Amino acid sequence: MKFCLFSINNPSLQAVVDRLSTFGEVVIYNDSLSNSGLDNVDIVVSIGGDGTLLRASQIALKYDLPLVGINAGHLGYLCAYKINELDKITLSSFENLKESHRTLLEYNNELAVNDVCLLKLDPSQSIEVDVKNVAIWKGDGVIFSTATGSTSYNQSAGGPILNSLSKDIVVTPICPHFSNDGYKVFSTENTFEAEIIGKGKAVVSCDGRLLGPVEGKIVIKKSNKTLRLLSK
Repeated sequence: MKFCLFSINNPSLQAVVDRLSTFGEVVIYNDSLSNSGLDNVDIVVSIGGDGTLLRASQIALKYDLPLVGINAGHLGYLCAYKINELDKITLSSFENLKESHRTLLEYNNELAVNDVCLLKLDPSQSIEVDVKNVAIWKGDGVIFSTATGSTSYNQSAGGPILNSLSKDIVVTPICPHFSNDGYKVFSTENTFEAEIIGKGKAVVSCDGRLLGPVEGKIVIKKSNKTLRLLSK
């Protein structure tokens, strides 16, 4: 088995390299690694917390590879292993992991495992977001969340927790002003059109990656791709 390890300066990287090298081939991902360096890779391994795993997901998605997380950070909700059980990880344990296909969102060719967010740019000024055929909210912004991301920012903003394998999408306002319209869950809608109305300025993010200012109408849609996430 060949592993591609992804880490963001995590001190546990070498320990994972040493362990996985005992029963497989290991390459460490970096920006200079050529496509040929990923030939015959079987699994992308994230070393860190959930934030690191979300970064690693972009590699897994690009090469259509399964992804597994080893939690060597803070939050590790999406990770299959903990770093303190590294000595218990074996080749058979990898072979027995279960693969689930997680729904993704897409904005401007960017893929999000957790969410796409419209956020106010100026902390002192609210934004008014018109999500077509859904609602108009004035507040700090709007979260478009997958089921995987429903336990993240969406939950903090008062949105519901969905079954992680659900294909539903949650649209949740962030600190809405005087609104009786709360979060909304959609099971069949695949495309959402949103526009900032009024004078407020906003930025858009995918899984915490800031992509720039929002200009005019934007389209957020359910992707045809899915993330191959491995768990016990």
